Amino acid sequence: MAITHFLQKVAPKYATQEYKGQVDVLEHDAGAAVRKVTWTSADFSHFDHNFAKDMTSFFQIAQSPDIFHLDCDGVVLFENDGKKYMFLTELKSKFATQTLYHAKTQIISSFLKTNMFLHLSNCYKLEDYTIKGFIVGYAPAPDFTINMHKGSMLSGKSQKYREFQLAHRLFIHNKSQKITLKPTDFLCLKGIPIGERGIFPKIDLHYITVPDGSSEITLDANAYL
Repeated sequence: MAITHFLQKVAPKYATQEYKGQVDVLEHDAGAAVRKVTWTSADFSHFDHNFAKDMTSFFQIAQSPDIFHLDCDGVVLFENDGKKYMFLTELKSKFATQTLYHAKTQIISSFLKTNMFLHLSNCYKLEDYTIKGFIVGYAPAPDFTINMHKGSMLSGKSQKYREFQLAHRLFIHNKSQKITLKPTDFLCLKGIPIGERGIFPKIDLHYITVPDGSSEITLDANAYL
């Protein structure tokens, strides 16, 4: 894949080989319960997990807004039937509305930095890619639905209400645990003058449930195209 060649030439520290047929996205926190997602059924370019972390250091030094200070666990790119995809994956070992909201923000942060860097490449055009985000973790507790109904009484301007709204859209309003978000759905982007090539027009956000007692899951990329 041309992206792999680009990384080898421009940023060899972060260059990895092209992964034929499958690639692992790992959680590097030693205490995590959910440790690995294996994507299959494509040939993948995979960004080294340190790539976004090292870019984060620059934005911290530059005193950039907080949205540039986060990162998700893995970014993979691949092609299928002539179409291009970018999958951003974040693994979570505990389920909470706050954790869910934070994972969404980690995904957008990694996208901003990855997309910015890839624009250096003559083989990358944002408009060619379908962008998808995946939060991977355990199922919510049995009383989750009850707590969701209580959340409707929260103030509409509070952070807790925004966390409730995301969880409600993913798990109550949409049983498929998939929603489509636009840049205007990310409060963290408000007031930041990002050009149209700096942000996606939309992103599909999925929540993938890991079976109880398991620390990993294998996902067929074709099932999410």
